[in-house]
Amino acid sequence: MAEENEEQQSETENERLMPAVAPKKKILLLLLPIFLVVGTVIGLYFSGIADSFLTIKHSEESDTPVQEEKQSKSGAIFFDVPEILVNLSVRAGQKPIYFKIRVALEMNSAADAEQVEKMLPRIVDSLQFYLREMRLEEIQGSVGTYRLKEEIHSRLNRILAPIKVNDVLFKEILIQ
Repeated sequence: MAEENEEQQSETENERLMPAVAPKKKILLLLLPIFLVVGTVIGLYFSGIADSFLTIKHSEESDTPVQEEKQSKSGAIFFDVPEILVNLSVRAGQKPIYFKIRVALEMNSAADAEQVEKMLPRIVDSLQFYLREMRLEEIQGSVGTYRLKEEIHSRLNRILAPIKVNDVLFKEILIQ
C-alpha cells in the first residue's frame, strides 16, 4: 500500500512538472526560428552581401559617369615620394628602431603630379613628423600597415587640399 501511495505521489508530481516545462519549450520553439531569421538578415546586411538585394538599379544614362570615372582611374598618374628614413619612438634605454618607407601616390592627371612636386618638401616634412612618433607595435601586421596607409592618405589629402590623392601605394617598407 505504501508503495502504491509513493507511486501515485511521484506520478502527480511528474504531472505537475510537465505542464510547467511544456509552455517554456513551446515559447522557445516559436522564438528560436524568429531569432535565427532576424540574426541572419542582420548578419547579411552588415557583411555587405545584402547590398545587391537592397540597392536600386539605375538606368543606363546614370551609369555613364561611373564608367567615365573608372576609365579615368585606369589612366592614373603615379608620383614617387622620395625614400623616408626615420627612427621610431622607443622607451628610454631601448635600442633605436629604424623605419624606411617608399611610397607612390596615385593621382588623376599630370598637372596634379606637377603641383605635388612643388609641395614635396611639405609632404616629406609631414610624413617624417608623423612616422617619428609611431611605435613598432603600431605598424606591425597587416592591420598596422593598413592604418599607416590610411593615415598617410588622409594627411596628404589635407596637405594637397585642392588636389586629390586617390591612393597611397607602398613600394618598400623596412623595419630594422
